[in-house]
Amino acid sequence: MQSSGVSVFFVWMALWCLVPCSIEASDGFPSPLKRCKVEDESCLVAQAQTFFKAFKKGIPERQVTGLEPIDLGTMRVDSGGHSESLQFKLIMSNAKLYNLANSVVVKSLKGFTKDLTKPLKLTMVMDAPELEVRAKYDVDGKLLILPIVSKGDVTIRMTEVLTKCRIMAEPVKRSDGHAYLNITDYKTVTKIQGGHFNMSNLFNDNVELRESTLKVLNQEWNTLAVDVQPKINEACSKAFRSILQNLWNNIPYDEFFEDE
Repeated sequence: MQSSGVSVFFVWMALWCLVPCSIEASDGFPSPLKRCKVEDESCLVAQAQTFFKAFKKGIPERQVTGLEPIDLGTMRVDSGGHSESLQFKLIMSNAKLYNLANSVVVKSLKGFTKDLTKPLKLTMVMDAPELEVRAKYDVDGKLLILPIVSKGDVTIRMTEVLTKCRIMAEPVKRSDGHAYLNITDYKTVTKIQGGHFNMSNLFNDNVELRESTLKVLNQEWNTLAVDVQPKINEACSKAFRSILQNLWNNIPYDEFFEDE
């Protein structure tokens, strides 16, 4: 049961689906999306789900990046406080998140309001059968009594990822008379059924040592996840908070929804 920042990205997707964009659609949305009434959660959920399927390559003219893959940058993990047998420093560079658009299911989306006098507290629940993080790794540490000093490719597979996320934003009135959303905070909590690590070039690709080490690492998934998952969370949060805020900077919140 670990945190996963990837869910922050899910929130951004759903909210984008509610925003009017003048791209090849008479009602202001990129086809096949449409605006919803603010209280119609089933419509909001359906539009969020439609976005994942329709815009895997993003919307470049709106600076909305694609969903396959998601660039997470560089993550640094220091482990050792949770298990005496497993201590290491791990750098994952050029990290990317895969399989989001093809697998995610939006379960609920709540908290929107037309009241522009108070902050919004949005919650969203998502389900993803399998997500992968792929990166270049550089590790220095020990497993039991074996030193691990290696570089190569790492894949982290996470299965049955159930995510609840919260994003807080406040409407800010501008000189043009419209209110725009400013993100003040967001948090995510994710339950993960299981996970699996695969790392190339361990012990210079000594097959026996590599396979036995990976076996132990995967048996210690819960211990590893305590340190690794928060770093994935931070990377996703940094990437998508910036994207979402840049998007909202140019779209009035008082134009998000269909008229009653």
